[in-house]
Amino acid sequence: MIIEDIIFTIGSVAILLGAVYDLIAAIGLLRFGDFYMRTHAATIGTVGGAVLPVFGAGLVALVYHPLGAQRFFMAGIAFTVGVLILLIAPTGTHSIVSAVYFGRIGKKPRLVVDQLEEDLPKRKDVVELVREHEGLPSEGEEREFVFRRMVR
Repeated sequence: MIIEDIIFTIGSVAILLGAVYDLIAAIGLLRFGDFYMRTHAATIGTVGGAVLPVFGAGLVALVYHPLGAQRFFMAGIAFTVGVLILLIAPTGTHSIVSAVYFGRIGKKPRLVVDQLEEDLPKRKDVVELVREHEGLPSEGEEREFVFRRMVR
């Protein structure tokens, strides 16, 4: 009985701590002025504000006997969802921020040292890459007219 009370208390604290993370993330989204910092606050809200309450709900469901045998099923689903959010949220955020940074969309963050700057492709390089990928002729080459059949 005592171990169940401890697990229930840990689950309840995790749910409340998740609410605190969500509050901090909401304040960060309102206060931060930069896209990159707001994205950081949103990720903190997702990881801390979603994963902790889901794990907490899994722990509470694990020791809640009125659910019967379904409590193990609900706890397993909660832990699985928590792990998936923990894996997917930072990866998705990284992809979005990389696309914005390398696509040069919006303002660039104020940095003292920008080590990614040398990895940014130059405009001519991007044009050539698109031409190679699309099979388009280079600047001096003549365009070849090709009929393409549209399939519906």
